Formats: sequence, C-alpha cells, structure tokens
Amino acid sequence: MASIENRSRYTVTVKNRDDLTQEFPFNKSKAIQAHIAKLREQGFKPKLSQAENLFLVRIRQKGYDEDQVMRNSRKEADAYIKKIEEERHRGLFIDYTAAHKTSFASVLVRYLEEEVPKLKSSRYLTTIKVEGWLEDSGPEGEKMLAAYREGLEAKNVARRPAKHKMREVSTCLAWLHKRLSEVTTSDIEDYSAERLLSVMPATVDREFDILRAIFTVLTKIWDINLAKNPLDAARRPQYFNERDRRIRPEEERQLIDALAAIDRERAVQTALARLVDSAVQEMEFTSTSARKKVRASEAKRLRARAEQECEPVPLLETFAHFQLMTAARRSESLNLTWERIDFEAGTAFLPETKNGRPRKLSLRKELVEMLGELPRTTEFVFPMSVRYLSGMWNQACENAELADLHIHDCRHEGISRAAETGQFTLIDLQQFSGHRDTRMLMRYAHLCASKLARKLDTAFKDEHTHRVHRGRKYLSKNAGITLGDVIAVRADPILTTSANRILTRG
Repeated sequence: MASIENRSRYTVTVKNRDDLTQEFPFNKSKAIQAHIAKLREQGFKPKLSQAENLFLVRIRQKGYDEDQVMRNSRKEADAYIKKIEEERHRGLFIDYTAAHKTSFASVLVRYLEEEVPKLKSSRYLTTIKVEGWLEDSGPEGEKMLAAYREGLEAKNVARRPAKHKMREVSTCLAWLHKRLSEVTTSDIEDYSAERLLSVMPATVDREFDILRAIFTVLTKIWDINLAKNPLDAARRPQYFNERDRRIRPEEERQLIDALAAIDRERAVQTALARLVDSAVQEMEFTSTSARKKVRASEAKRLRARAEQECEPVPLLETFAHFQLMTAARRSESLNLTWERIDFEAGTAFLPETKNGRPRKLSLRKELVEMLGELPRTTEFVFPMSVRYLSGMWNQACENAELADLHIHDCRHEGISRAAETGQFTLIDLQQFSGHRDTRMLMRYAHLCASKLARKLDTAFKDEHTHRVHRGRKYLSKNAGITLGDVIAVRADPILTTSANRILTRG
C-alpha cells in the first residue's frame, strides 16, 4: 500500500495586501485557522493555498520495512512508487530506507561506539577526528557528542582526554546532519578545500582514510545501502611527503655520542641530587629561597664527586642502536617488555604492531649484548615516555648539529642497510620490516641493484664465450683462450685459419 502526503507549506494571502501574507508549516493547522479568523474579524477575505514542492511518500508492504521518503513534486512521488513496486515485483529491489532515515552525524556516533574500540594504533587519533567533526558541525552535533560522552561515563568507560586539539576548527561541516541519501560529493570536496587552507595535504588524506573506513562499515557491515557513495568521486589531495633521509656513518657516531652524553648527565643529576639531599638533610632554613640557594651552592660543590660516583645507564644510546639494528617502530620499542625477549634465540616478540599482526624482531648478537647491560628495574626494556624520548632526541640532534633527523628515520635507515647488503630477498626484508604489503618495500629496490647485477653475471656466465660489437668478436673469460694462445695463433698461418673456422662456428 502506497500513499502520498503533501507536506508543503501553507500560505495565507489577502488580495492587494501583500503585507498580510504569511506562511505556515503543513502541521500548524490550529495556527492557520486562528490567523484566518483574525483576518476575517478585521474585515478581510483571506485565501488559503498550499504549495506543491514537498511530498512524503509512504510505502507499506508485507515482508518489507516501511519505506518513507521525501520528493519535491507529485510527479516524482508517483515515479518513485512505480519504481519500487516494479523492482520488488522483479526481485531487483534494493532497500534504501535506512539511508533516507539516517543522518551521517548519527553514523559517526555509532562508529565511535561500535567500531573505534576495535581499532589498534589509530583508535585515539580517530576518536579525536570524529569527535572534532561532530563538535564543528553545529549545536546539534555538540548535543550528540555530549550524549555520547555521557553514555561512556554511565558505562564506566575510561575516555582518554585530549591535552590539546589536534585539529583546526572547520566551518564547513553542516552537511553531517543531512540524511545519508542526501550527502553529495560536493559536500566532501568543499570540506577538503577548506581544510587545505589550514593544514597539510597529508592530514586531509588521512581524514579521507577515516571517511573511507566509515563508509565501508556502514555499507558492508551495517547494510545501509546507498544509491551512490559520495566518497567514490571525491578527489584526494595530491602530495608527496615520502622521507628519504639517510643517516651517514659520521652522523650516527655524532648522534650516539650525543645520546650517551645525555645518559651520563642524567646519571650525574641523579647522583648529585642524592648527595645534595644528604648534605642538607640536617640543615634548617628560614625560607624556601634560602633552601634553594644552599642547595645550588652544594650542587656546585659536589658536582665533581657526583661525576665520579654516578653509574650511567646507556638507555638512549641503546635505544638508538636498537632502532637502527631492528628497524622497529618507536611504539614497538617503547612497549617491548623483558619477558618477550629471548636472549638465547636472539628474538623479541611483539604481540601487537601497527598493522594489528604480531611479529618477531631478529636481534643481532652485538645488540643482545647491549640489551644485557641495561638494568631490569621495570617490566619495560626502555622505560621512558614518548614525550621524554622526543625531547632528549631533539636535544641530542641539536647538540650534535644534526638537521632534520627524526626517530622514524632510524627505521628507514635500518631497512636500507639490510637491503644494501644484497643478502636478503624481498620476503626477508618484509619479515625484517614488518610491512604487510610488499609494495611498501619497492622504495628500497634500487639499493639491491648492484647485487642483482652480480647475480645476473653469475647466472649467464656460461651462456656465451664471446660477444659481437661493431662486427668484431670479443672473447669472454669463459672462452678458455689466453693472450698467449692468440699470439701463437697469429704467428702460425695454419693455426690462424683453423682458429678462424672455430670462431666462425661459435
């Protein structure tokens, strides 16, 4: 059973009095009657009319969910009913009801609730992005976001607070409250264009990845059918930000020395604090400032003793060697625990990586020895925060006068060095790096070129005994003829003729 209901606005007019014209929503019948009665009391003859630019189509049929859509004319409404009835009769019907009822903003909230908790390394950043979109979409989005957060509190779900907003506020997200069937490619491209004015193309591209994941889930997992996916035709920003920063041997030495100096200074400060605490333990001070002055004086006096008594722990130094020798990601190294290192086998097990798959790191003998020198006072091999590591890394680079050197560059350098040896196949490199897709390793293929050339020489060394260039035959080393043989042949006319016949047949 199908029905069409005109939900266009009503207009009350009075002839020759445009100033008395007033429009009403279709469901405000009492307000309309009251306004008409008021005009009649004033001696006017009001006229009521209804536009025909918004029609509700409702289709009810056994075995199908109720279908409700809005159309802009009665002709479009009739055509929609005819189309649905024909598709159902022929068994070709695709149900788009959910897309007509569901806003994209409500999809974002559902994605936060159901899918984001399943994510691995991108969970936090995805949450920040999606919550930011809802917050920037207007008052309705802020209300939906507040309700989502209240739901988390009611379930006692811990929410990681953002110390700062990892985004630029957008003013182009009102389309989030459109129904899914109404979201267009232009909506997404307008948002992309606005973002590119304030952030890097790579940032916008990562946001496209999040949108792609959301549309994939809603269409393939939640079975919300779309006549057209607006993201399919949306153009991603074009950019190239692949880093190719190599670490030269002298730079590596400078970096290691700078990190070792920081490790030592940390040990000195620890020993110095202990000595100063002991020295001022029984002293009495009249004020905090006086205490600070005395401590500073004692620290200066005890500095040399602290340098002698300190026991440096090569934490940062070993971390840099670990990154270069294993090509591990920063998070993988910082989350590594002692119980997951097999010193006899020379491996380190990573139960959770960026791509969601566990893997093992192969540890070189010298690296195993370095790790054996570290104290095991905590469960983690490298007990330091990302913030501390980044700060000390930047300080070391500044002290060593190394420009544009990131921690992640050690991973690229480690893989590059392994590729340059020519001892590993592409599969070996994939196992070493932990990449799921071998295409990610193609950037290292050129480093294997010289080894490949030597392999080609070996593979084809017996195929030919000579080569021809400009009509002349050049004997290879595999021909088995020495320079003395050639001279002897040229000195004997009979041997010369015989040798020419042999070379011609070859």
